[in-house]
Amino acid sequence: MKGVRLDYGDGYMPVELPDSAEVVRYGETYTDPPPVNPYDATRAALENPLGFPPLRELGGPGKKVVIGFPDRVKGGVQRDSHRSAAIPLVVEELLKAGTRVENITLLCCGGLHRKNTLEEWYRYLGREIVDGFWPDRLVNHDAEAQDLRHLGTDANGDPGQCSRLVSEADLPIVIGHCAGNPYGGYSGGYKMIATGITGWRSIGSHHSPSTMHRSDWPGASTDSR
Repeated sequence: MKGVRLDYGDGYMPVELPDSAEVVRYGETYTDPPPVNPYDATRAALENPLGFPPLRELGGPGKKVVIGFPDRVKGGVQRDSHRSAAIPLVVEELLKAGTRVENITLLCCGGLHRKNTLEEWYRYLGREIVDGFWPDRLVNHDAEAQDLRHLGTDANGDPGQCSRLVSEADLPIVIGHCAGNPYGGYSGGYKMIATGITGWRSIGSHHSPSTMHRSDWPGASTDSR
């Protein structure tokens, strides 16, 4: 047997693997492509959006804006993670449009994950972002809130729910990432809407034993159940 450390939460988990197991190590087993500066890439994307005008044209003095971002489970805690890189630049573009900073709220879109703490926000968002918005305009989404917006039901009879904060915003913005999901499809993108800012009844329609333990679920090994 050989010992390996696996990323787990904000730290590591030691595991023992058979000597025959092939261990793929980040940056060692394969060569990474040249790094992309996340700040430059984000700024270029904001200046050249797909299918929408730039934010400097969408914001304005009377606009209420909500910026949703993934919780600590998604996206890493490094200082150049997509949240740390994107939020200041998005706010900068909104301010250029004349949006009042007091009309901008940051929403941690954690779905049914536990609510993030102030210390965790400091760790993965950075002090400048947190101090600029906490406590009144940096909040956790509550999937069990009594005032969730009900949007109707789908063809299967499952309810569509949404954060009232998002539904009442003039300009809702979601920051996410795109990565493979072991339950099928991809994490991020539309999933932020379907899971991150919705209610527990909506989440239960797709995050349930019947969908998370399907026979075609690609487990970590052939022995996974």
